Amino acid sequence: MGVRNLLLVAYFFPPVGGGGVQRALKMAKYLPEFGWRPHVLAVDPVAHVSLDPSLLDQLPPEVVVHRVPEWVPPGLAKLVARGGGVAPGGAGGADRAKGGGSEAAGTRQGAPSLAASLRARAVQLLKTARKYVLIPDDQILWYIPAVREGKKMLARYPIDAVLSTAGPNTNHLVALALLRRRRLPWVADFRDPWTQNMHRSGIRWREALEARMERRVMATADVVLTVTRSFAEGFREKHGDVIQRLEVIHNGFDAADYVGIEADRVPGKCVFAYAGIFYKERNPRLFLRAVRELIDAGEIDRRDILLRFAGVFDYPGYTDNADAVAQLGLSDVVEVLGHLPHRRALALLKGADVLLLVGDTAPGSGAYIPGKLFEYMAVQRPILALTLPGEAASIVERFRLGEVVRPDDLPGMKRAVASFYRRWKAGQLQQSGVLPPEAYALYERREQARALAALLDELTMQRKPAMASFS
Repeated sequence: MGVRNLLLVAYFFPPVGGGGVQRALKMAKYLPEFGWRPHVLAVDPVAHVSLDPSLLDQLPPEVVVHRVPEWVPPGLAKLVARGGGVAPGGAGGADRAKGGGSEAAGTRQGAPSLAASLRARAVQLLKTARKYVLIPDDQILWYIPAVREGKKMLARYPIDAVLSTAGPNTNHLVALALLRRRRLPWVADFRDPWTQNMHRSGIRWREALEARMERRVMATADVVLTVTRSFAEGFREKHGDVIQRLEVIHNGFDAADYVGIEADRVPGKCVFAYAGIFYKERNPRLFLRAVRELIDAGEIDRRDILLRFAGVFDYPGYTDNADAVAQLGLSDVVEVLGHLPHRRALALLKGADVLLLVGDTAPGSGAYIPGKLFEYMAVQRPILALTLPGEAASIVERFRLGEVVRPDDLPGMKRAVASFYRRWKAGQLQQSGVLPPEAYALYERREQARALAALLDELTMQRKPAMASFS
């Protein structure tokens, strides 16, 4: 069997800590080993909070990436850059960051200028307006040029199958448009739910429109692919009458990423480390309060403990978490490192004594598995998982990776942190258990690419007579 060609419609510009977005990149990295050459149709991003271009260096030379620029209304990019408040496009980040926000750090030194106030108001109006205009997500502005470029790619390359991966869900709409005239096997990959997402707009007419969009994608795709069993069950309950086939390939970790990583240790400190993004429903404030109360009670010596955070501690324009650090008097205990290249972030995790996993508090969030959990699994340091019961909690408990506490359980957090600290003090805080072979088969990126290649092989063999009619 010769090499087959895959049109991959993907965001494909990984953010710092973006385990879910890395899924497309890692599939593209390993699919050539199993007979599939990806031709990637991707956005060329304009304004985003955090990107890590170094991850793209992992791609083999046979992977072709066609970038289509994001279309941004004239003047908007400059306004956003000055106002500093728009999060990654297509991921709903800015909406997640909203709610209960403190004033931006830049305005606390005195009264803002009239121009600054007008810019801030304009940015806020744009954030509100886009919920009513940019449907299903910010990347809909990419739709027309993406379809145009996708048609050129279909004409230029002998494409055998299509894989679209979302969010943003616009990627599925692009694939749907491309397949109207040329029917090819199509796998629609959902890294998160669409209309069943815990971060919905709350706008009734918009949600009804998106439900129609989602149903059309579900009915047209040869395979609806997703990342957790809970997501798959939700899709089956809502669209089971039109879905042709439903499969699960989990997110995971790339074992090759950890080769040659030297641990970034802080001698004499019990280090809790977190790498990722915080927003309204996922924040460290109760954890910080737990640490402060343990210090006040004398159960932890503040000279012994260090809390290290990499990624987005507060979105631009918000200071809730930084304010909590100051108000709790933990500035000497907390280290905010900001965006780190992927390998530096892994070094941080490898040098930690405890890896902190903070889950969402929104209803239904137990169905989600944060991408960073898989990196934590590969690092093999003990995990403190602050998460609701569900799939992530089940993984931590099943493989004995650490302790699970609800993200709203302050007494439970205090007990867990104190336990980890005492074990560290006694020199008894060891690595978590080595993953068994079955976990590697489920959660290692190369093995997941093998499973996807097998699925694509099956689909193209089934469609071979129909495909011949196009020649």
